[in-house]
Amino acid sequence: MNWLRRVSGIPPVPARRCRNGGFYAMVQTKNFPLETRGEAVSREALVQAALQEITQNYREASLSNVARSYGVSLAYVSECVRAQTGKTYKELLQKHRMETAARLLRRSDLNIQQIITQVGYENTSYFYRLFHERYGQSPREYRRARSQRT
Repeated sequence: MNWLRRVSGIPPVPARRCRNGGFYAMVQTKNFPLETRGEAVSREALVQAALQEITQNYREASLSNVARSYGVSLAYVSECVRAQTGKTYKELLQKHRMETAARLLRRSDLNIQQIITQVGYENTSYFYRLFHERYGQSPREYRRARSQRT
């Protein structure tokens, strides 16, 4: 890394200790005005765009898409979402995906694997773990319990 700094002319930056005891280098960035297409962008607009990304594109949603479209850093959009909602983008996305999966389990005849794919998960065991953490039962148990009530 030091050779890169010497070659690129980037001055050394101080390291900062992470919560887990490791270190990360603080990146020096320029302060760009929050503008897109000549208009100032508010924090609220960034958060609304992030929430809209979740609701409209939850299968492939990415905070990077929002940051890129507004010309701001990923870290800044992430910070805005956390400050405004009290939750991380990932938490909000997982919540929406789990609620969508639960609704599909209640209202559709799709099999569980189709639902997992439909809501944007590729790893089945990860989906099962998240679903169980949220609802206290497996997707199959959830579907059975809900179908018996109707």
